[in-house]
Amino acid sequence: MSTHIIRSCSMLLAALSILGLPVFVAADDPLAKFGDTVPVLGQMARTDQDFVDGLALDLFSPVNRTLVVTNNSSPLPGNFVTGSSGEGFVNLSKYSWIIKFNETAEDLIAKIELPYDPTALKQQGIDVSNTYVGTLAADGKSWVVSEAQRNVHISENKTRIIRMTSLDGEYMLLGRKSEDTTHIFVQYGQGATRTVNVTEGDKFQEAEFVDGLRFKIRSAQSFPMNVDLANGIDPASLPENTIPLSMRFPVHGLVYDCDARLKPDILFIDSFAWVINSTNPAGNTLDASVKFPYNERMLASKVPGSSPSQLIVARRRLNPEPTEKFEEMKNQKFVKPEDRIRVSDMTETDGQYILLVRGGQQYGARR
Repeated sequence: MSTHIIRSCSMLLAALSILGLPVFVAADDPLAKFGDTVPVLGQMARTDQDFVDGLALDLFSPVNRTLVVTNNSSPLPGNFVTGSSGEGFVNLSKYSWIIKFNETAEDLIAKIELPYDPTALKQQGIDVSNTYVGTLAADGKSWVVSEAQRNVHISENKTRIIRMTSLDGEYMLLGRKSEDTTHIFVQYGQGATRTVNVTEGDKFQEAEFVDGLRFKIRSAQSFPMNVDLANGIDPASLPENTIPLSMRFPVHGLVYDCDARLKPDILFIDSFAWVINSTNPAGNTLDASVKFPYNERMLASKVPGSSPSQLIVARRRLNPEPTEKFEEMKNQKFVKPEDRIRVSDMTETDGQYILLVRGGQQYGARR
């Protein structure tokens, strides 16, 4: 190193000291092992710690702390995943990583990186872009995946979770056997590629359809599930003082709402229903929640002055008579950030479901 560079570095270090800023001299830190106590620097100085197995932690903390990483050789199976959708999730590691701080640390800027073997992935039929870091859920029943925080560093053969504020928890390297990357959205209809296969166990799985209809299911027995769309709902089947939330169609210069009826041989426009059909075994113990999507612009256009709080989900059985009534479901919650309504504590999913506007007057055709 030249004398000029040394002098410049010395002047910079002196200036930082005068300003009272922390000065940390870079060094080749030894690789940490499971059970080691790892010091975490304070004053938002960077702690960049690699481990012998390829785990890497990169974090900034406002105060000095310590952390310990251990492994769990009998982790939760990788096929129980929430936060993403699609089937074929598997463990890519023989163990999980457990990170524990010496105190509660929820004020970090952090990321975690887990290593993968590209050769092993290829042998398992998994693309590197379909690798994930799962975080064990608080109830211990699923691996939570965040698509928004996921990042795959191909040049280093590592998959990350970024933008973290806490590192306490258990982590697993996961892979998904699919030609698609990121979210997998299920199509409506029948057939192998349009079927959600629910796996038995006391853990949760999630699946999402192309319009945002999303399931979270825990089942004592395995079963397949399909969803279709049924068009042409009879207005007589709707609960009183409700209208279906669906599109209006221009016909012959007029605009007809979903419940407008002209001559039967000319036009009859109704809302649609989601038809959920499975081979859920009789007597099976099922714990499910379903998020039903809605279109806020459609609501404002169809029922001016209304609000999403007027929306309800109603259900009736499979294969009903056309005029069999839909009934409002219990345990509904409006999820504003997602433009969805969540129905929870469901013990069965089969049936027809419709999204309705409560308290809206019936609309007909208008010019």
